[in-house]
Amino acid sequence: PPIQSTRSRIGRMRDGIRWSSHDRSRYPMNLKHFRLPILTIAAMAQSSVQAAEISTRIADPTPWSSGGGMLEQMVPSELKIKGGMNLALQVGTIYDSNFFLDEANGESETSFYASPLIEYISDPEGGAKSSFKASYVPSFRAYNENSEYNDVDHVGEVVWTLRGSRTDLTLFGRYNELSGTDRLSGEFVNGSLFNGGLRLERRIASRTIGFLGASTAISDYSQSDLQGSEVDSIFLGGLWEATSRTAFGSSVRYSRLSGDGVPDTDAWALLLEARHRVGSRINLSASVGPEYSQDGDEDRLGVTGFLRGAYNFAERWAWINSIRHALVPNSSSSSQLVDDLVVSTTLQRSLERGTIGGGIEYRYSEFVNVGPDADLRSDEQNSAFVLTWSRPFFSDRVTLDTSARYAFNSGRSDWEQFLFALALKSSF
Repeated sequence: PPIQSTRSRIGRMRDGIRWSSHDRSRYPMNLKHFRLPILTIAAMAQSSVQAAEISTRIADPTPWSSGGGMLEQMVPSELKIKGGMNLALQVGTIYDSNFFLDEANGESETSFYASPLIEYISDPEGGAKSSFKASYVPSFRAYNENSEYNDVDHVGEVVWTLRGSRTDLTLFGRYNELSGTDRLSGEFVNGSLFNGGLRLERRIASRTIGFLGASTAISDYSQSDLQGSEVDSIFLGGLWEATSRTAFGSSVRYSRLSGDGVPDTDAWALLLEARHRVGSRINLSASVGPEYSQDGDEDRLGVTGFLRGAYNFAERWAWINSIRHALVPNSSSSSQLVDDLVVSTTLQRSLERGTIGGGIEYRYSEFVNVGPDADLRSDEQNSAFVLTWSRPFFSDRVTLDTSARYAFNSGRSDWEQFLFALALKSSF
């Protein structure tokens, strides 16, 4: 999908509606109530709630957080960027009732992790013509019953933005190591995912914005029976601001899917783009349209895209929804693609001190055979229910996060799983 816009995250949009659909952090919430809890809950989700989703993560856009990498190698010295460092530490424990996602004899596991954060922001206040963000998060994890899986996962990200009077350019890269029992392969895997790309935006007229860019996503696994894959995309489109709140447009996207066990697949999509924003109360973005894909002699026509929206219907309430569809290679089977659909809804309420929330997620994975060696397997359906609670302590310097998740799966293996996570995060 297209790379996220270079505009600031909460409303510094000097040229009207010039925000991208792919910036997850831009869901309009009252930051006084939601900012710190959401960041800590998101960190917990990567370690626990999303542990069963590894092979399909290549379909998700890069989270637009703060970045990682070597500052001296990425920024010319003549820019003389000045900024600040952020340091944080998160420690936690996770109970998993079905660690290997087994249908018959689920094995429980208790794990512990520690994740320090080092973050550099060159432009904390926003508005600079050049800004740079970088972060690095190692996650040390240890398992009580399966100590052979003890290891360290590394996450690094870098974002560099150049802003002109009519043109914005953003370059980004993210490296993420992943570990856990994968829902589709049914085994514990260690892998890595790299995302990178660029996005160029230019205001063509007073109400018209054009954009173009390219992105790449590359996955790799340490297990010999799993195949890595690569998804490369280029896109071109535009938006017309019908009002100060609403923008419409279209985009054309070409993607190429390749992997160790699948033939190269070309896909062309014609997407209708729509954005709607009402202050900090409503933020809706959608991109949907037909997609034609071809691999060898096989042709397919389907619908692809996403819908994301948030509604602050009261001072302390936020309702967040998303729908995402993507076609990705199957890491656990050769000559097979995964037609993956994800639907989620979340309701959050801020308390006098802290935040409470709950959500539902549904995933439908259809397996598309693209060669004679493909395994014949039934589609996978997965549903999950999540509850979260977060509360700051000690003048908001320490935050306690808890989350509970119940999930059940039907398909090649029918299983149930309960996850409970407890974490403490402190900023320095």
